[in-house]
Amino acid sequence: MASHPKPFHRADIDGLRAISVGVVVAFHAWWRQGFGGFVGVDIFFVISGYLISGAIFDDVRAGRFSLAAFYGRRVRRIYPALITVLLATFAIGWVQLFDDRFQQLGAHLAGAAVFASNLVLYAESGYFDASSDAKPLLHLWSLGVEEQFYILWPLAVMLAWRFRRARGVVWTLGLGFVASMAHEQFLMRIDTSAAFYIPTARFWEMLAGAALAWVERRRVGAIPLRMAHGFSLIGLALLLGSFRYIIEGKVPFPGWAALAPVGGAVLLLAAGPRALVNARLLSLLPMRWLGQISYPLYLWHWPVLVLARTSGWVDGWAMLVCVGVAVALSWVTARWIEPPLRYGGDNARKVKGLLAAMAVLGLGGLAVAWAHLPSASHARVEPLTRQIGWDIPVGSEAQGRACVALMPGRGALVPGVAGNDFCYLARPGAPDVALIGDSLNLSLFPGLASYPDLNVLIASASEAAPFYDTTTTESFDRTRLNNWKLTNQALDYAAASPSIRVVVLSYANGDQLLRRSSAHDMTDRADPTPAPPEARLERALRRTVARLSAAGKGVIITLPNRRMGFDPPDCLTDLRPLHGPAYRHPCGEPRGGVLEDAQDAYAAQVRRVAKDFPGVVLVDLAAPLCDARLCYAMRGGQMYYRDRLHLSDAGSRAVAPVLHDAIRAMMHR
Repeated sequence: MASHPKPFHRADIDGLRAISVGVVVAFHAWWRQGFGGFVGVDIFFVISGYLISGAIFDDVRAGRFSLAAFYGRRVRRIYPALITVLLATFAIGWVQLFDDRFQQLGAHLAGAAVFASNLVLYAESGYFDASSDAKPLLHLWSLGVEEQFYILWPLAVMLAWRFRRARGVVWTLGLGFVASMAHEQFLMRIDTSAAFYIPTARFWEMLAGAALAWVERRRVGAIPLRMAHGFSLIGLALLLGSFRYIIEGKVPFPGWAALAPVGGAVLLLAAGPRALVNARLLSLLPMRWLGQISYPLYLWHWPVLVLARTSGWVDGWAMLVCVGVAVALSWVTARWIEPPLRYGGDNARKVKGLLAAMAVLGLGGLAVAWAHLPSASHARVEPLTRQIGWDIPVGSEAQGRACVALMPGRGALVPGVAGNDFCYLARPGAPDVALIGDSLNLSLFPGLASYPDLNVLIASASEAAPFYDTTTTESFDRTRLNNWKLTNQALDYAAASPSIRVVVLSYANGDQLLRRSSAHDMTDRADPTPAPPEARLERALRRTVARLSAAGKGVIITLPNRRMGFDPPDCLTDLRPLHGPAYRHPCGEPRGGVLEDAQDAYAAQVRRVAKDFPGVVLVDLAAPLCDARLCYAMRGGQMYYRDRLHLSDAGSRAVAPVLHDAIRAMMHR
């Protein structure tokens, strides 16, 4: 492989782009299970770092580098297709999306306009975040990471060269790579969402490509052809392996797992155009053609897929049509929209125009998000859509302050746990019922709080099982590992409070905990003896019920309402101006099947424990929402679910009578 001191074009790089965009599109359109096509983004990062850093190195060494010229080229390269996609998505979103999703789209549009999509999405990430399939601009997180890198990287190279010449660039590359990788590994321990979205945790992937570009420019001559063949074969094997191993091995991502696609991309680039894989596969005409439209295809494919699915077109054939539409739009964009604005004269005017257009789009999105401007369907669907998501608050600020006043040390137990701590007292005075557990209690509080004969306290935490000394969370999520402290405090308060007569224990994810394929995990902090999940769950539940019973408390354990295998907004598909077949008629989850079997396994476990405690009462929250055939997300014009698991305000009031009757019966024993 000869060194390349001047700008050049390699057909095999177009082919590598084709692989990176192709696997991303395939993953998003069809193969969510058993296929790690999302790593195509990491391949993109390496290619970007290699090509753009190489151009920066050439210009800096030649003494002609200009930040203004660099950013001007970036604007003309990135903005034409991006503005086109943003404008089209925003317009169609106004027609097709309901208010909450349209306003969220506005926020994402504003973030995309300043290349901060990754930061906006990270701020949204959490237990009650909307499904990724409901966010038409979700994919722009990667563009945000990339452009944030290029805000800093050219300046760093320019300064390093000015002060220490080549040695300065080498040190900048090395330290930047190590610092970024270390930052990612640190974040993987505490917050995998941060490791995914925070830019400095992903910079090392672009720096890997940049390092290769630097090495090529410092070396004279080509690597031996046999070595090039070996590089290309190993590189392809790493890519293919990463598509499968990361998924099948349940490897946390990005983390160390990202080394496979990054290393594979680096080896294929280093192999050069004469290498076996590069020449025989990557340089094929179809691969080159797809690679040449890879950027607009990446931009177009996700909004097309999301808006189609949202509108009721969900089957494999519909996705095939969507991919075809995205490819056609990408070709039109690459052929007719990008070239006039990217090439030719009057570059300063083009840059100013593109910046102005993006600013207008960004301000429009900001106005929609901040002012809660309605979508086109507002008047027709607003009574139902208010129940979807978390637009209707569970409790007021005053109710939150009243809860904290009962347990003043609560906030100090888990610093920075905002959004994970659910603490409300229905009305002033002493509570007589305590809801303890996880977010399932948020579904119960509004309905129970409406009864004047009860003063309900909810003291729960996200993902936290209602058991003493028990950590329950998704195995890759480190942000809720200390929520057990909030549970312990709530259980201790309930046991010691003379006014509390009934404690309601609720846990939404018991079914996930018992599924071998689930990412949920449980740690018994009081008894570290190794045991299967069923045994750990049983001893934690027994320990908790025994303590509460010894304190003279009545104990009610809820069996969760059914999970839906679809998003509740799908129930309203027919209300969209353009729609395909309604998602389900009626809007419900059939009885039986994998989802119900998992919940039945948890219910059986709870019943085995409860039979040894005569005073414990079980309440099935699914019963009021189900018949012999279906469990309903929507029925009789009432939307019962906020999302796939949590009940809406209407759903809470639908199940409240069953729970209220159980509480009153227990109080009158």
